[in-house]
Amino acid sequence: MPESSPEGTITHLDPQANNDDRVSVFLDGEFAFGVHEDLVVRHGLQVGARLTAEEIREIEADEEYVDAKQTALDYLAYKPRTEQEVRRKLRKQDVSRLVIDDVIARLYELEYLDDESYAHDYAHNRFSSKKYGPVRIRRELEERGVDRHLAEAAWEHAEKRWPRLADEDDPRRRRQKLYRYLRRRGFTSDTIRPILDELEREGGRDGTGS
Repeated sequence: MPESSPEGTITHLDPQANNDDRVSVFLDGEFAFGVHEDLVVRHGLQVGARLTAEEIREIEADEEYVDAKQTALDYLAYKPRTEQEVRRKLRKQDVSRLVIDDVIARLYELEYLDDESYAHDYAHNRFSSKKYGPVRIRRELEERGVDRHLAEAAWEHAEKRWPRLADEDDPRRRRQKLYRYLRRRGFTSDTIRPILDELEREGGRDGTGS
């Protein structure tokens, strides 16, 4: 899109040879800008229509949003990301802050972003495959932009409850009781399992291990 946003009458709408999803818009016989084909329909672009500078700026804004959303979707297709990671990616592409906010909101609506689920899965993977403890897991999650409260809440609940179950002789029953306790407080199984594994491995970190 040109920065000057010139006015003019649409004389040609030509599909781009190298990108089937984009259309070249010509104003008064001169190439003016390329646009996604869905925006052609949305803005009612057709030969003979006259575009004002304001209308072209609106198309430019929509074009930036479409490009940014596709960049985010491509980024998320490789592996799950946090909101902060997606924001950093878009900032590197010089996407405006307002457009980034709109893209992030849309990704949440589509359920492509979910920092809580990301934290659960990340913690479980790091504990299961690398045997990382809670301190390191929380630090890594925070580095990825996950709210520290999401990373800490489940651990705090478990650590408080674990010593109260010290009189339970059967380790399996002790684990089951704490599991049910955390489930009633809204934590998912993926969050709870690594917590129980860590508490059992370290004996509750308070000398009350079985």
